[in-house]
Amino acid sequence: MRIVLALIIGFTLPQLAEASTENLSRAKLRFADATSEACIANCDNQNAACKRVCPTTLGTPCFSSCDSQAQVCRQSCQPR
Repeated sequence: MRIVLALIIGFTLPQLAEASTENLSRAKLRFADATSEACIANCDNQNAACKRVCPTTLGTPCFSSCDSQAQVCRQSCQPR
């Protein structure tokens, strides 16, 4: 009886540990995706706010500057 119990435990524990590791990896990926999406959304909000501040006389250079800042912001959101 003890041998059967030992064999059952011996075969199931490694499988449980592997499943737990896979779930943790998936959770980390989901968290990274959500964080990245939130970061990009923040960059888009900052870009929109920047463009609202641009005066009519400086429209094109100001918009270009806002877009450049938004691009740098989005690049900083990418996981390393």
